[in-house]
Amino acid sequence: MIKTSFIRTMLLSGFLTLNFSCSSDAITDEPMEQITEDNVNIEEGDMSDPSTPNSNANVISYTENNGIISVEFESAEGDLQWERGNTLDDFEGNGYLRWIKEDNFNTPGIGTLVYKLNIATPGTYQFVWRSRISEGDVQSEGNDSWLRFPDATDFFGQRESSIVYPKGVEKTPVVEGSSSNGWLKIYMNRVGEWLWRSNTSDNDPHNIFVKFDNPGLYTMEVSGRSKFHALDRFVLFIEGKTLTEAQNADRSTIVQP
Repeated sequence: MIKTSFIRTMLLSGFLTLNFSCSSDAITDEPMEQITEDNVNIEEGDMSDPSTPNSNANVISYTENNGIISVEFESAEGDLQWERGNTLDDFEGNGYLRWIKEDNFNTPGIGTLVYKLNIATPGTYQFVWRSRISEGDVQSEGNDSWLRFPDATDFFGQRESSIVYPKGVEKTPVVEGSSSNGWLKIYMNRVGEWLWRSNTSDNDPHNIFVKFDNPGLYTMEVSGRSKFHALDRFVLFIEGKTLTEAQNADRSTIVQP
């Protein structure tokens, strides 16, 4: 009995050690990966999209210029569910927005921020935001928020020849991980600094693109997902432009409704 008990103990110890090592080795910074705490298979119908009082409000708009839009997140007006902050180092503009309420891993549309974009130059734009894990030192926590372009011609993730779509828009293939009603989870995984990076699809990072077929006023929505994710600035730049050009461009002109 003693020998049998000893063997069982050693086998259990080895199994736990192996699991811990695999978990630690899974977190990498390059290439970009999303290591999630909520990798659960959930049917689209189980994920709600609650309405938000300010979703349909008349809000200021931002004017595209020469194929670029550049916006400070904190320029959003009104009483927001996001915290307005200015204590983290190296932010741009007058501050940033930070989600400090509960995690919404599978429920997009809570604490919705609305940004109206006035597009004069139709085409396909890449979207990138500057964000930060504002608390903690874990790459997979406080590192993502929800994003949606409900009235754009197309909204998708792309990595080389691979294209993935949000769930709920009747397009395939869909992203890996949580998504619903046209919302994409947008993540990064750098600790301790602001980072210009926006990816979607768990463990298979795709860059973010939006297509506008016609000039007009379009809606961009952001909602809270991971507690302590902070958002500083976002840019969209048309094919032929670069992220560096967008970063260095003047902030988009704000037009009152």
